[in-house]
Amino acid sequence: MISDLKTDIENLAEPLLASEGFELVEIKLSRYKSNFRLQIFVDSDNGVTLDKCVELSKIIGAAVDVEDILDSKYILEVSSPGLDRHLHTQRDFERKIGKNIKVEYTEGGKKKRIRGSLTDVDTTTILINGEDGEFKIALSDIRQGKVVI
Repeated sequence: MISDLKTDIENLAEPLLASEGFELVEIKLSRYKSNFRLQIFVDSDNGVTLDKCVELSKIIGAAVDVEDILDSKYILEVSSPGLDRHLHTQRDFERKIGKNIKVEYTEGGKKKRIRGSLTDVDTTTILINGEDGEFKIALSDIRQGKVVI
């Protein structure tokens, strides 16, 4: 049931966010007693401000209410995923080109780690300039990536 609700909210929120210049990163929906907690994480090439989170919250909250997606009271939180968020998708890595990152990945059945500057991203790989040279890593092999703060 929760997964169906998340899908409904995602289908509703994505075009609303896109029209405001934002991308939906993640939706978390949990239930406590008879109330829901809806967390929507957004990102933008221009960053995420507190004022914009308030504005997006009003837009999404109104749409959720009109569509009557949730059958009880809910708390809505719209925020940035934060500086130390995990990088998973091609788009996540594209936003971080030029940044120092660390990546855990699997190669030949072995877990490996690398740190370095993210220099390029395409549909299947990332390119990292590390201490021991350049490394091309398949996105499908990446277990976790993070910006080094």
